[in-house]
Amino acid sequence: MLAALAVLAVSTASADDLVSGSRCALKQLVAQNPAAAKAKSKALAVLVFPDVVKAGFIFGAQGGQGILFVHGQPRGRYRTVAASYGLQAGVQNTVTPCF
Repeated sequence: MLAALAVLAVSTASADDLVSGSRCALKQLVAQNPAAAKAKSKALAVLVFPDVVKAGFIFGAQGGQGILFVHGQPRGRYRTVAASYGLQAGVQNTVTPCF
């Protein structure tokens, strides 16, 4: 469990780096996925976590930081964290958009 938490130590990114990373991740997702482009066009806001790290071995954890875009403008900074247990092993890095 300590190893998972050590992997999840999120570096303190500057606000500008987090905004640009979130914009880039969202542009890439919309370019590659027509369903995401359609959902984005109808959404009032989009919450993007450009770098969510998941790690675990029986017990797991995940965490990351993200930006809320309202009509394309950054309006807030958010953090996601979670814990889990069960049959699991490994480390994964994902992008998580919420429309």
